[in-house]
Amino acid sequence: MNDSDVLSKLEDLVDRLGVKLRYENLARGPIRANGGYCRLEDNHMILIDKNDSKRRKIKLLARSLRRFDLETVFVPPALRRIIYSLDK
Repeated sequence: MNDSDVLSKLEDLVDRLGVKLRYENLARGPIRANGGYCRLEDNHMILIDKNDSKRRKIKLLARSLRRFDLETVFVPPALRRIIYSLDK
């Protein structure tokens, strides 16, 4: 799988889990955010800087997805390996 395929599959998994995914310009404004998982009340959200490279977006999504019970949804083995092996 190339980076575009991996990113697309991770985005699909986020959607299937019911997690809101937002791509924003996180460098704009007085506070610089790195992006990743956050929770506002009962709303799970993943924020990613839209200007990040595909590789960094993949790493942030993989790291964020580790917080969820992935046993409740089908995750292809290759994608599961990526989620649990990238930048622990």
